[in-house]
Amino acid sequence: MTDELVRAGRALVGGVERRDYAFVVRGGTIADAGDFQVLRERARDLPARAFPADRLVVPGFVNGHSHAYQILLRGWADDLTFAAWRSDALYKVVPQLTPDDIYWIFTAAFSEMLAAGITTVAEFFYLNGAGNAHAEAALRAAEDTGIRIVFARTWMDAAYAPPQFRETIELARERTLELRERFPWANVCVAPHSLHAASHEMIRAAAAFAREHDCMMHVHVAEAPYEGEETLAKHGATPIALLDRLDALDARTIAIHAIYITEDEKRLLAERDARVIHNPMTNQYLGDGICDVMGLQGLGVTMGLGTDADVKPSLIDEMRAATLLQKVKRLDGSAFGARAAFDLGTAQGARALGVATGDLVPGNAADYLVLDASRVDPWSPDVNALVYRGEDRWVQAAFVGGARVYTGERSQLAHQAAEKLKEIAHRVIS
Repeated sequence: MTDELVRAGRALVGGVERRDYAFVVRGGTIADAGDFQVLRERARDLPARAFPADRLVVPGFVNGHSHAYQILLRGWADDLTFAAWRSDALYKVVPQLTPDDIYWIFTAAFSEMLAAGITTVAEFFYLNGAGNAHAEAALRAAEDTGIRIVFARTWMDAAYAPPQFRETIELARERTLELRERFPWANVCVAPHSLHAASHEMIRAAAAFAREHDCMMHVHVAEAPYEGEETLAKHGATPIALLDRLDALDARTIAIHAIYITEDEKRLLAERDARVIHNPMTNQYLGDGICDVMGLQGLGVTMGLGTDADVKPSLIDEMRAATLLQKVKRLDGSAFGARAAFDLGTAQGARALGVATGDLVPGNAADYLVLDASRVDPWSPDVNALVYRGEDRWVQAAFVGGARVYTGERSQLAHQAAEKLKEIAHRVIS
C-alpha cells in the first residue's frame, strides 16, 4: 500500500466522465479528489501515478452476492430445473469439499473476479457444519488474492439440508463471533440462509446478532414463487412481511433476489430501509424471473448487483443484464439506462453492503480499475460503452486500497489455483 497522487486523464466519477481528474490515496483511502491542476498543489509531498486519456479509470465493481464454490457446477450442471440443480449438483458436490479444496476454489474464483474488475465481493458462505475451518480457508483466499470481502456467514438448520451446512443457533453465534474477532478486516456478518432453510428462531437470533454487533444480515428471499406460497399457507404472510414479523427487516437487512414480492412488500422494504441485491444473470440461468428493479428504485430502496451462482463472475455482464431485463419487463427501451445500472454495480451497490467504496471520492477506499478506453467509440459516452459493449478483457489493472492486485494477466497464484481446480473437479464430479 502506497500513499500517492493518482492522475486520470479520463475517469468515471458518479457515472459521469471527468477529464484530468485526480485523487489522493492515503492509508488505502481516498483522502482528497478533484481537478489535477488544483490537487497537485495540495499533494506535492506524494509520488504520482498517472494514466493517460486512452485509459479509463473507474471505481472497482462491487459484487453484492456470490457463492464462489459454485464455479465447480458450471458447464455440467446447466439446463436443469432449480430443484434438480440443487439436489443433483449443489448438494452432491459442495459437501465433499475440504478446507484445502475451498482455499484453491476460492482463490481461482476471486482471481477471476479481480480480472473482471470486481474489487469487492459479498461471499454468502454456508459450508459451516463442521466448524470454521472451511470459512477460514475462504478468508485466506481473499487475503492472498487481495480482493475486498464481505463474509456473509450462513446460519442454517433445516433438516433437509446436508449436515455439512447445518448447525445449532448457539454454535452459529459462537463461530460467527470467533470469525469476527480473528478476521476484523473481513466484514464478517450473519446470513440466515432463507425462510425455508433457517428456522424462525434462527432468523430472529441472526437479526438480534446483527443489531447487537452492528453488522449486516444477508438472507435469500422470494427467489421463486414456491416460497411465497409456502409462507402464506403455513404462516399467513408473504416472505417480506414474514421477515418483518420476525423482527428481521430493518436497515441491516440485505434481501437477496426479492423477485416474487407484492407492491405492499416493496413499500415495506422501503419503509424499513432494507436493501436488495439483484442477480440478473443467475436469475436468467436458473429461470427464476425478473426483479422489479425500477419499482424498488422508485420507492428509494438501495440496491446492488451480484453474480450469485458464478457461472461467469462478471459485473459488466450483470450491469448489462440489469438494464436490458428492465427494458424487456417494461417494454420500454428508455427504461433503466446505463448510468443507473453502473450505479448498482458500484456506488449504490457498496451502500447496499454497508462498505465505503464504489466511487472515486474522498472517504471511500481507493478501489479502482484501469480500463482500455481505446475500445470506446469516440462518439459514445464512456458509461454507455462500458455497460452495453464492455468486456472483462477491457480491465488492464485493478487496485484495492490503493494496492495493485491485478496487473492485466493471470498471476502465478491464479495459475496454480486453476490447475488445482481441475484436480478438485476431477475428484468430486463423477
